[in-house]
This record gives sequence, C-alpha cells and structure tokens, in this order.
Amino acid sequence: MTTSSKSFWPIVAAVGLGVGFVGYCIYFDQKRRNAPEFREKLKAKRKKQKQHTSHSNEDFTIDSSNPEEMRRYFLEQIQRGEDCLSRGDLDNGVDHLAKAVAVCSQPQSLMSLFQQTLPPELFQEIIMRLPRVAQSVHGASSSSFGGGAIITEPDLE
Repeated sequence: MTTSSKSFWPIVAAVGLGVGFVGYCIYFDQKRRNAPEFREKLKAKRKKQKQHTSHSNEDFTIDSSNPEEMRRYFLEQIQRGEDCLSRGDLDNGVDHLAKAVAVCSQPQSLMSLFQQTLPPELFQEIIMRLPRVAQSVHGASSSSFGGGAIITEPDLE
C-alpha cells in the first residue's frame, strides 16, 4: 500500500460519518416536526412567551392592602431600576424607580436618597413621571400612594 491509499480510507470514513450524522439530523427533525404534539407545544410556548413579554411591559394595579405584595413589588422595582441604570437604559430605569417611589411607605425619604445619589437630570425625570406612574400602579380610580397624596414636587429645601 502507498501512503496516499493509507490516508484515503480514514477520509472516506470521516465523510461517511459526517453524511450519516447530517442524514440522521434531518430524519430526526422531520420526525419531530411531524409529531402531533410538536405544533401544540410550540404554540403554547409562543403564547406563554408573548404573555410574559406583555406582562413585563404592562402596568398593573397593586393590591395596596397587602403589605407583603407591596414590599416585594417595591424591592423588585428598585432592583430593576438599578439594573437598567447600570446598563445605560435610563428611560426604563427611571420608570422602575418611579414605580418604587409610588409604592414606598416613606416616599419623601426615598426621594431624598435619590436626590443625593442620582444625577440631577434623572432625579428630575423621576419627579416628572411620578404622577403618571403612581396612577398606573394604583389604578385610575386611586390617586394616592404610600398612604399619602401624590407628590409632584418634593420639598427640596
């Protein structure tokens, strides 16, 4: 045997295995796609994903009579706001922080903290969004948050 015939058979075997693997993948994909529950599972997965994205973008009413739900929502909004701001997504970050202020039991203290830690333009944006966000968090019929009236301008002096 020559050296060229010795390297010929491993190449043929490798090509054969590659073709066999691709053929198996095509066969398996066809079988999967033709399975009756595949389309149902795919539709359910897409519907669930669509609902999840719409819930994350929707404003919804918080039950202000449930302190544990309010606390959880407050912490979640603070975390999301910090995450968004750290990524440079200022618009969503301000929205989440305004929602946290809207459900906070001591909004003046939180606003004072924000005034000291955030850049002035972000702090002003929170102030501007607060009435709209508070109304969306607590529902259109309620115009209060944290047990007090909506504060459009905190006492900055």
